[in-house]
Amino acid sequence: AKFQSYHLENMPMHCRLCAQVFFIAIPVILAILYSYVVVPPQHWAEGTTGSLLGEVHIQHKEDAFNFANDAVAESLGIWKEPSTNWQVMHNVSNLLVEVRRITEGPYASSGIVLSRAVGTVKGADPDEVYQHFISPEGLQLLDPNMDPAEVEKYIERYDWEGFGNGAHLDVHESFMRDVPPGVEERYYIVLNGYYTGERLFFCKSIVHDSRPGSSPCFDPPQPTDDPRVRLLNTFYFHITPTSDGSMIKMVNYVDLMAGSTIPNWLVGILFFPGVYDRIEEKFGISNTATS
Repeated sequence: AKFQSYHLENMPMHCRLCAQVFFIAIPVILAILYSYVVVPPQHWAEGTTGSLLGEVHIQHKEDAFNFANDAVAESLGIWKEPSTNWQVMHNVSNLLVEVRRITEGPYASSGIVLSRAVGTVKGADPDEVYQHFISPEGLQLLDPNMDPAEVEKYIERYDWEGFGNGAHLDVHESFMRDVPPGVEERYYIVLNGYYTGERLFFCKSIVHDSRPGSSPCFDPPQPTDDPRVRLLNTFYFHITPTSDGSMIKMVNYVDLMAGSTIPNWLVGILFFPGVYDRIEEKFGISNTATS
């Protein structure tokens, strides 16, 4: 039998449309593969610059207040940085995620990027979302496996007067769960800030005498007999009202003390979409319409 070529015009309409969409999508698919697979995370956001506040030794409540003020200023300042200094990693529907390098300060040598995300959730009341988020159960929006009982424990607490009703600061120890066999246990010592007047929450790694030691990034590194590995974290959450819901901004940096590849994939690709999906599922317009 003589072979005959099969052109697009010979296809049924629905097949023809599928084929056209497929060929149009090829450049997009290749661009995604090139950006996120071919180009390793160590080369993301090349040419971008910036800093991030490192650990501070909290010995008195005044230290905590001063560091909290610096953290709030850093949180707001990160969103004033121009988008030209950031690389877009995710821009779908109502969520934009960007990353940039850290080229100044104690974390500059880590190779780990700083990420920021902004998304809108229609129908979500900002006060309701914030009050739930800062509750022990609410932090499961970040990690569904988080134990609310552990969240309620703190080492020290300071009333943060002038920053809203119930505003306070907590020194907190948290743990990395599900560490693989043979891997050293890992933990964080952080200062959590609840700036209720602005619906802002922050979590930043610190040094505290109740848990001797520091990360290797602290200058000079503090001695400790604790065999566990001290991790680093910066997280900011800020929610503001829109005409039909809420705008939620988040910033994240995490150093698992195991190289830069996994943290970069975590903060640049994997983390934020899941968080926004959980917030939208609980507080978005489709949920509020049926509740």
